[in-house]
Amino acid sequence: MKKLLLTAGWVTGLLVISACSGEETGNESTIVNVNETSITEAEFVAALKDRYGEQILNEMVQKTIFNDQADQLNIDSDQVEEEFQSFKQNYGVEDDEQLLTMLQTQFQLPVDSIEDFKNDVLKPQLVLREISEKDIEITDKDKQTYYEDNKEDLEAVSARHILVEKEETAVEVKEKLESGEEFETLAEEYSTDGTASEGGDLGYFNRGQMVEAFDEAAFQMSPGEISEPVETEFGFHIIEVLDTKTSYEALESDIEDVLKEEQATPENEVIQELMDKANINIEESSYEDWIQT
Repeated sequence: MKKLLLTAGWVTGLLVISACSGEETGNESTIVNVNETSITEAEFVAALKDRYGEQILNEMVQKTIFNDQADQLNIDSDQVEEEFQSFKQNYGVEDDEQLLTMLQTQFQLPVDSIEDFKNDVLKPQLVLREISEKDIEITDKDKQTYYEDNKEDLEAVSARHILVEKEETAVEVKEKLESGEEFETLAEEYSTDGTASEGGDLGYFNRGQMVEAFDEAAFQMSPGEISEPVETEFGFHIIEVLDTKTSYEALESDIEDVLKEEQATPENEVIQELMDKANINIEESSYEDWIQT
């Protein structure tokens, strides 16, 4: 999520500046009366400009540069949509509205719509990735060596779970599963976890990403196997393993992604390089010190 958080600032800034657009000429209409004092729209806009103006102006400049770069790199709506679908799959979310809620709450991204997320976060992400990885060459030997050196850390499990407060409830859930009831239905009915609406789906995770007891149980199971109640600090879990990735073939694309990320040019350097190369002309002298080139 580091990359998403990097671009999230643009969204925040653009939302703030949109409140100011069109009224910066000094509209003196009153927007709030406090006791006997009036606060005008011009005063409000001026305060926003003083406090956030420099940051927002730089974010708008960067957004323009990224849109230009996307055009030059031929990054089109199909590629953005592919990235979007991959993001949804990685986080085990199928419904766009549920994803939007997750972006706003879990990731604290102030996006109003999925289109905002695609245009203000994913498209710049694609630009950064393509530029930062453009000179990287990963050989089969590189991937094989990394696999042998990091085999245990690379292993991944796809699982779903039902989390309940009491052990007797977990036992009841397990018995219902054994009698043929659907996991997704029971997850929605019983689970106290945020994944309940998604049938308890946790997607893929590596060793060490979950709490210890959960981690140990999941990585000892085979696909299709359902655990006995597993106690953690959160309650009691019934876990079903859906898939495992342990072989080189299954992990090859993940390994390539890791190696590319390790060798990629840091994103702040890419942004600075793009700023340095851009033709930025400051037409108003009072803003000369604002643009960070």
